[in-house]
Amino acid sequence: VAHPPASGLRVVTAATMELQNIANLGPSGYTLSIEEKSALQVSMLAIQRKENLPSKLMFWGKIMGETNDYLIAYSLIPAYYFPVKRFYYCTTANMSTLVQMPILSPEWKELSAAIKLPFRGEPSALMIEGAEEPEEPEVAEGEEAPPPVEVFREQHRLSYVVSQIDHDVAVVPRGAFIVDAAHKVTKNKFFEGLSYPAAGALANYYHFRAPESARAAACLEKPGIVRPADFLDPVAEDAPAGVWSQFYDSSSTMSLLRSFYWPGYFFYHVCETGEYGGVYIGDGLANEDLPFML
Repeated sequence: VAHPPASGLRVVTAATMELQNIANLGPSGYTLSIEEKSALQVSMLAIQRKENLPSKLMFWGKIMGETNDYLIAYSLIPAYYFPVKRFYYCTTANMSTLVQMPILSPEWKELSAAIKLPFRGEPSALMIEGAEEPEEPEVAEGEEAPPPVEVFREQHRLSYVVSQIDHDVAVVPRGAFIVDAAHKVTKNKFFEGLSYPAAGALANYYHFRAPESARAAACLEKPGIVRPADFLDPVAEDAPAGVWSQFYDSSSTMSLLRSFYWPGYFFYHVCETGEYGGVYIGDGLANEDLPFML
């Protein structure tokens, strides 16, 4: 699968998920502790006020580490062609402060892609074997200290992995987003949800990212009215076939999607309502053996 650049500011690829709605993912078996939810609510509000973000911070997910876990949130930033997203993270050892994810150099993307080990949960941990912390340069009195030397750390790998997961599995139901008169992709305020039969069809769910297929990209770029299903890539066309599973909850009022390539990603949509969301809670490792399991 081709992936977009990983950076601190990147193309949006996730549906909205507020912390109070995470209970809807009960059938997945994943959730947050009361302490995690409470601390994250406070830190999300603090960063939103501090940076005067244009939209409310949303919960993205949790990547589990050996020492600590990472809690991740994002803010949608309006932009021409497609909205962009800004990611923030904290560890479960310090949930009072959210930090923006770093921008990656091409070299660090390659290094991140090669690592197949579990996360440690230590953002400042050096990721290159034998690497040492850079020495602080001596600064003469009255002179400004040069910017610190950047080295490859676990926080850079975290930024890369989040971008890959976000690209591959973020989902929205058909009609949840539209192209407005200014030709910007925006949330459909009048979205009333999928019917029960429609919610059970994988063909009615789409990747929420800048379109990658020639057909969808052409529809988004053309002038005039764009139909809701034309400008996004359908998840039903993902390869290999069987990478997604769709099922209903026990009450048959909510449709859920599960990714087998990124175990830990679940999406829910309450039928015939405008409520939906997706969350990843896992170890940050893709199931690369999936093609041989299907």
